[in-house]
Amino acid sequence: MDEIIKFMKGLKKNLAFGLVLLLVFYCGQVSATKISILTEHLAPFQIVTTNAIEGLSTEIVEATLAQAQYEYAISAHPWALSYRRAQHGKNTCIYSLARIPEREPLFKWVGHIASSTISLYSLSNSQITISAIEEAKKYNIAVIRDDVTHHFLLSKKFIENQNLYVVDNYDALLKLLDLSSRHIDLVVLNDDLLRNRVKNLGETTKYKNVFQFKALTLNFHFACSLNTEQVIVDNLINAMMLLEQRGALLTIRKKWQKNMVSLIN
Repeated sequence: MDEIIKFMKGLKKNLAFGLVLLLVFYCGQVSATKISILTEHLAPFQIVTTNAIEGLSTEIVEATLAQAQYEYAISAHPWALSYRRAQHGKNTCIYSLARIPEREPLFKWVGHIASSTISLYSLSNSQITISAIEEAKKYNIAVIRDDVTHHFLLSKKFIENQNLYVVDNYDALLKLLDLSSRHIDLVVLNDDLLRNRVKNLGETTKYKNVFQFKALTLNFHFACSLNTEQVIVDNLINAMMLLEQRGALLTIRKKWQKNMVSLIN
């Protein structure tokens, strides 16, 4: 009997020691995981320059990753490319992603970054006036491919290549208004993005806001692919919540407030 008791005690001790080693190994693996972060140029939320990616959203995402103690690499691409990769990549996340019902099951959502507004813009010399979204259907409208505005207008029965045209970047979007041969009457833009882009181009009177989408406030989020390990997502969620509770994210938003026209915390 004494031998059996001694054996059981030894087995219990070995199991406990093995469990500790497993936990240490697992935690080491988690902390060593490098996360791929995807985005686009969307000033002032993401400002892509030759040497860096900055902006309001970038600062919030980097603060979250630092709090969660993950290594990461941020890369910027045209939105449609980042969006597709972020849906399927392993341990891959994306920002600033507008959270809408259609996207809800496609990602693991980490947290809210900021909110902003969306409008239809024309050239300032245009005679276009719009009081309801249905009235916009008689015009040719350009949007960014796979942007939330693209999906929103499709849900409102706008038809691609009939009254809705898609492009891959914002530079092309604005240029379409200048090309009479393309017959684009309106473009859909984030109000904060236009302010920053127009300010940079020194063309503050070139465009005018003809209709704001009251039903389409952009709720920008940080999110990850369904192929991202749940422990990573949980750690990021907890880190972002902690920073929000401490007021750290509010401080970042206030820092960028002067660059915004419609920033909603």
